[in-house]
Amino acid sequence: MAESGAVEALLDLLRSHQCEETAARLIEALLNNVRIREAKAAKNAIAPLSMYLLDPQTQSQQGRLLAALALGDLFQNEGLARSTDAVAACRALVNLLEDQPTEEMKVVAICALQNLVMYSRANKRAIAESGGVQVLLDLISSSNPDTSVQAAMFVKLLFNNHTIQEYATSETVRVITGKQYPFLVLSCSFCIANSLLSMPA
Repeated sequence: MAESGAVEALLDLLRSHQCEETAARLIEALLNNVRIREAKAAKNAIAPLSMYLLDPQTQSQQGRLLAALALGDLFQNEGLARSTDAVAACRALVNLLEDQPTEEMKVVAICALQNLVMYSRANKRAIAESGGVQVLLDLISSSNPDTSVQAAMFVKLLFNNHTIQEYATSETVRVITGKQYPFLVLSCSFCIANSLLSMPA
């Protein structure tokens, strides 16, 4: 099915906002297949899915959720997570987190971003430059425990080396240490404190 151009045809439907939910559901189902993620069609899907999330005409909440889920599927592949199009996906997913998403969408977007930074420091920087650090700090304060914990875990991942140390601030440490997940929070704070200590005076 993927070899016959199904992914490309479904992406065309998605971009033109025709049968969005159905197209997005089928795209996600296809890209959830390991063999299809290794095909050329998978790499070519990154930019259209990112543009769909950034498109102001995109109104379908379910379509947005499934597009974010599809990106998360794609970035389980290390090669795709390191691709040049991955930077645009970082920005699209941060934008999704800023745009009043549902709680489910927040968790899906954070998981997709986690896949992106597992293999690429450039993606960490793209997330930080897109305002992602502050967005995540805001999500740590969420009343939804799943979202809050997921955001805290991701902050830990972002700051576990010195790639984006200039984005670590004392405010970051204060926000994280104010939460009620002592073991997770302590670990996050330790990573950020290390980044702060390694910064030049």
